[in-house]
Amino acid sequence: MKAGLLLLPAMLLSGCQAPRPDPEAAQQIADLSARIDALEGEVSELKARRPNSSTPSAGDVTARAAAQNCAIALARALELFRQSSLGNRYPGPSQVVLPDACEGQRLGWKKLEAGQYTFAITNRNGEVLAQQSGR
Repeated sequence: MKAGLLLLPAMLLSGCQAPRPDPEAAQQIADLSARIDALEGEVSELKARRPNSSTPSAGDVTARAAAQNCAIALARALELFRQSSLGNRYPGPSQVVLPDACEGQRLGWKKLEAGQYTFAITNRNGEVLAQQSGR
C-alpha cells in the first residue's frame, strides 16, 4: 500500500511533462517564418522603390476635384444642348457656353463635332486632371 502511495505522485508528475514537439508543426512554423521574412523583404523593397511624393498635396487634390466638377458640368451642358437641339446634335465651337465650374480651368477640345465630343482639363504641366466624351 505504501509503495502504491509512492508511485501515485510519480505517475501524476509524469503526466505533467511537456508534450514532445510535433515535427510536422515545427516544419509548418519554419515555413511560415520563412514566408513572413520573404514578405517583409518584398514590402521593404516596394517601399524603397516608391517615390517620396506618393501622397498628393491638398492643392493637387483640390485641383483634380475642381477639374472633375468642370468636366461633369460641361458634359451635362453639352448633353442638354443635344437633347434640345432639332438635329439631336452637340453645339459647335461658337455655341459652347462654359459652365461657371470651368472658370479658370485649362480646357482642351480633342474633338467637338455634331455627333460626338471629347475634351480634357489639364494642369499647368499638361497633366490630364479630368476628361469626358460623348456620342
